[in-house]
Amino acid sequence: MLSKAFFLLLVLFFSSCPPSLFSLDGKDAGFLNMVESRSFQYFVKCVNPANGLVLDKASNSKSPDYKYAPASIAAVGFGLAALPAGVERGWISKEAAEEQAKTTLKFFSEKMESEHGFFYHFVDMETGKRVWDCELSSIDTALFLAGALTAAQYFEDPEIKKLAKKLYDRVDWKWMTNGSLFLDMGWTPEKRFIPHFWSDYNESAIMYVLAMGSPTFPLTAQSWAAIKRTRGRYKNHELILSPPLFTHQFSHAFIDFRDKRDAFADYFKNSVQATLANRQFCIDSAESFKTYGKDSWGLTASIGPDGYKAYGAPPGPAQHDGTVAPSAAAASIVFTPEYSISAMRYWYFKYRDKLWGRYGFADSFNLDRNFFAPDAYGINQGPTVLMIENYRSGLIWKLFMSRPEVRKGMREAGFGSAEGTQSGPTEPAVEMASYFLNKRPLIKTGEIDDAVMPEDVKLGAEVWKKAGETIELNHKYLQNGLNRQPDYSVKADLLANSRYVFLKFKVRDSEIISSHPEELMYEDDSLEVYIDSENNKFAWGGADDYQVIMSPATGGGMRVREFFHPERTAGACRIVDFSATALGYEAVLALERTVFGIGDGRIGFSLAARNIDRVLNSDAKFNWFFLEPATYLGEMQVEK
Repeated sequence: MLSKAFFLLLVLFFSSCPPSLFSLDGKDAGFLNMVESRSFQYFVKCVNPANGLVLDKASNSKSPDYKYAPASIAAVGFGLAALPAGVERGWISKEAAEEQAKTTLKFFSEKMESEHGFFYHFVDMETGKRVWDCELSSIDTALFLAGALTAAQYFEDPEIKKLAKKLYDRVDWKWMTNGSLFLDMGWTPEKRFIPHFWSDYNESAIMYVLAMGSPTFPLTAQSWAAIKRTRGRYKNHELILSPPLFTHQFSHAFIDFRDKRDAFADYFKNSVQATLANRQFCIDSAESFKTYGKDSWGLTASIGPDGYKAYGAPPGPAQHDGTVAPSAAAASIVFTPEYSISAMRYWYFKYRDKLWGRYGFADSFNLDRNFFAPDAYGINQGPTVLMIENYRSGLIWKLFMSRPEVRKGMREAGFGSAEGTQSGPTEPAVEMASYFLNKRPLIKTGEIDDAVMPEDVKLGAEVWKKAGETIELNHKYLQNGLNRQPDYSVKADLLANSRYVFLKFKVRDSEIISSHPEELMYEDDSLEVYIDSENNKFAWGGADDYQVIMSPATGGGMRVREFFHPERTAGACRIVDFSATALGYEAVLALERTVFGIGDGRIGFSLAARNIDRVLNSDAKFNWFFLEPATYLGEMQVEK
């Protein structure tokens, strides 16, 4: 009965629509029509008709409530861009869509709080006033503008066109740079500019294209060229690092990057590789988390059982806990059509009762935690609509790319044919460590007599022959960083008796950097020991968690300090021996077990190292095992 009802539903949804851009059979066309139309309803039902504001999130099972959440200006932008698709598909009349677009743009032009043309990230659904002391958001303003320009390109109403141009032209992109090459992430009346910039390749690509295309306050191509494009590799997939999938989707929902490249990359192919790497990482992690599999993948910013997280996959630091967001696969349909459609079908038929609702797929789910998100989010439903429509007809791409401002921005950025003569990347890709819960490592300490005191375990002492397996940090454990020193390594041996745990380090480092005071020594060449004494997930500053940092001192010797509970641990962690060597240095650390809560048996444990080199201009962090966002450390078994 389910199958029959489902296909009857497809017949009802499937109607005369724009021609398909990609090859689609009838079954896929009907299914995608259903998913897109349900997601589109978010931008009809969750909109305040008086001002066009769109809820940041809404219950996927109940009627929308304007007090449930504030409005998101990025969601407004996605909604404006979705209106042409809704009209073409017959889900909303052209008159109603045109009125919604006009109402929205008039409200933003005349009544919304703004500064230098930028809008606040979140605002009240009724008044448009700033909420949560949030920032004027550069990226969210850009996404709103992208939607406004798309709508203006579609609708004939001259007032819509005039309002969209007015809103775009008044944005002072130069002001938002705060005197730098890059756009700042935001501004608040209380603290002024946020001390962070859009200096790496990510979802900000569309913002830079709009900024370079501005007829009033344009940025130059120098800003775009200066963006860092760190390349990484996971398995056979090489790409510019940016772990959450939304960072590879938001700009692409508007900009048609196919068959184009600048001096640095083919960004469409880059997003294909990012999506394939994301899926492969989920497959590789399937033994650790029930949610993951070949047809259940997609790590992106979404709600999870422990709150909203920027989930992502390697290459780069990968935060994940078994939570999958359907929008991650759905909005990647132009990159991985077969895999994306297969995933959506799997979720619909397998989990429809819990995951499917008023606006299509809920935001996320996690089988290990028996968590199914109750809500849908505008910034995830929006890309789902736009990308499925682009896959089916290319409509959003055609509208946005026909804007003269966009064409100018693309020219300024240096985009040309992918078959042209532009140079490719010159820096080699880095392969970063990936951590899998089912491969959580265990190290056992060597057992020594209780009579052994710290003065007995100095470098070269016979007692170190009783140490067990050695931990070695090398290129395989690179957590993140640039220009890694090729021969850098850290070897660690462990011993324990009933009073102490001893760690002996042998560091190979061609250039020792030690220029910061003790309270900032983690900015220098340093070693770190993470301890989760209860073995119940590590938390920064947790009552039973510790971070011991050691760093060579400028005048010789080794500094050591525990950073979470310095008063409690004062004197309980100390360097008992240190020696500079021709290739680096060696040291011995003693930890008092009672102070650090190290009982018999297993505790959470990891060893990390930071390597700074001026000669190589490198800054690299190595970690034995550090699975975020939970956070799981490796394990140490105390053999005493």
